[in-house]
Amino acid sequence: MRDMHKNADVIKSAKKKRRMSPDALWAFILLIPLFVGIGLVYYSALFGFTMSFTSWDIVRKAEWIGISNYRTLIEDDLVWKAMSNTLIFLVITIPAKIILGFLLAVLLNQKLRGIQFFRLTYFFPTACSVVAIALVWGYMYGADGFLNQMLQGLGLSKVYWMDENHAMSSIAIMTLWVGMGYIALLFLAGLQNVPTDYYEASRVDGASKFQQMWKITIPLVTPTTFFILVTQIITAFQMFGEVYLLSGPANSTLTIVQYIFKEAFQGFRMGYASALSYILIVVILIVTVVQLKVQKRWVHYDL
Repeated sequence: MRDMHKNADVIKSAKKKRRMSPDALWAFILLIPLFVGIGLVYYSALFGFTMSFTSWDIVRKAEWIGISNYRTLIEDDLVWKAMSNTLIFLVITIPAKIILGFLLAVLLNQKLRGIQFFRLTYFFPTACSVVAIALVWGYMYGADGFLNQMLQGLGLSKVYWMDENHAMSSIAIMTLWVGMGYIALLFLAGLQNVPTDYYEASRVDGASKFQQMWKITIPLVTPTTFFILVTQIITAFQMFGEVYLLSGPANSTLTIVQYIFKEAFQGFRMGYASALSYILIVVILIVTVVQLKVQKRWVHYDL
């Protein structure tokens, strides 16, 4: 009998252990929205991939057409135009952002009175709305806007900033102004994490400021540079708001994401837009993987 009671007690204690504690239950309940959100993301990705093999205009039932959308986009001149504009924008802005952002970070890293005010001032455009920034710069780029008034005041002729020849460069200048403060903030964090021992040892060896910058500072901020490079390339591929609000004539500023938007929500070619989206995903994935492979050659975490 005693053995039977012992076995019953063991079974009861095992059942109690298998029961979820109140803390674990609340943790599970609070994680439900996260699980639902992740599930919706994966469902949307799968749904979009399936739609890329169909012809669907939202109203009528989707028609399976196989890889026709992918064949069409290879022959679509606007796809290549949008991709070339995106790459041009990427080549113009990213090197300029990294170089100017680093130099600005070096200036903002000085121990001066009121330096926090300047750090906030340069970061402020990043926190502003894209719509507000585009409206202000659109006025500045106008035929009688601030920039042309300034040029005429210097005795120079007007520049049509948003014509077919200058529109992409004008938008690149605007995005450079907007994003440089954010880049500088990241570099500033990287500069402040560089150990001061290296600088003290280099001063003992008689190194100049330039040698300290070239041999110590720049190599030790390469992890920050790598992070900025990866994220900014992805951001450049996804650029939409700036070119949507300040678009140039004759598709001169058409980017791949803007073209996807036009096909999906203006042309209602959802299947074709889905195919374009997945081509963009593949391009971003390839570029990111290549960067991850190459970064071992130039990113230094220690001297």
